[in-house]
Amino acid sequence: MKGYIKGQTIILVDTLPDNIKEGDEVDVSITIKPRNTYPFPTFKLGVKNEYLNRGKIYEQQD
Repeated sequence: MKGYIKGQTIILVDTLPDNIKEGDEVDVSITIKPRNTYPFPTFKLGVKNEYLNRGKIYEQQD
């Protein structure tokens, strides 16, 4: 079954099966679902190590 957490409560998205009645004992297992990826292509931005060097950035150009 799927659901989400709101505060300290778990909200179920699906309805309970018909064979579960009020007062029945159930075991609950919680698994964190990875966040959805973006619906468009993305790429990882990076900075070259040489550009982290202040001397390289502020180097005098002749």
